Amino acid sequence: MKLSKRLLTTCVLLASLPTAQAAAEIGGFEFSANVALTSDYVFRGFTQTDEGWAIQGGFDINHGSGFSVGVWGSNVKFLEDATVEPENRADIEIDLYVGYGNELDSGISYDLTALYYMYPGVDSDLNYEYSEFHLGVGYSLPVGTEFGLSYDYAPEWFGETGKAHAYAFNIGHSLSSGLGFGASVGQQIFDENDKVGLDDYVYYGASISYSVAGFDLSLNFSDTDLDNVKDVADERVFFMLSKSF
Repeated sequence: MKLSKRLLTTCVLLASLPTAQAAAEIGGFEFSANVALTSDYVFRGFTQTDEGWAIQGGFDINHGSGFSVGVWGSNVKFLEDATVEPENRADIEIDLYVGYGNELDSGISYDLTALYYMYPGVDSDLNYEYSEFHLGVGYSLPVGTEFGLSYDYAPEWFGETGKAHAYAFNIGHSLSSGLGFGASVGQQIFDENDKVGLDDYVYYGASISYSVAGFDLSLNFSDTDLDNVKDVADERVFFMLSKSF
């Protein structure tokens, strides 16, 4: 169950779209792509692949004015119950997004993004697809440290289970050697917990990363304060290898 877009920090744990981007500029537009291999696709503390591997990738177009559009995808494997026929289950997630953001000379950055989560091939009666709106602000220090605050709002969450809100704080630090560190804490809140089948919960994590030969490698930790979702949102360590073009 889906419980990701640009981070304002180097921490990969809260990335809706988790890889960094390298861009080529043409006529005021920047075109970039990214690909990643991860041992577990984790989003807000929940595994999206039943603790299995995922291949992920995306493509972005950014304009110098701050506007951007993009698409990102990953394989998924939700723990759907027996009432969902195998041919109707989610295998792929595709995220479409459009946004506007900039970084000011003061080091303050902001990001407004609208996202739409799609699951091709899934029975439409399951109502998996939904929209989310993201607001993020950040601050960068000259020493390589970044702070970020974000708020995500879904007017009708996964499975048509009502409104959902996610708040997060991130901090990251990168060294000139290519080594980076990140940490994050957030809270997922639902307006109708009975429909969702979950209590509101806190998710948190940390990461250490290293960039070499154009590749980014990271070791990540994730956990939540939920105690009734064994093997889905408990503590976990996962690896990621990514590259941007």
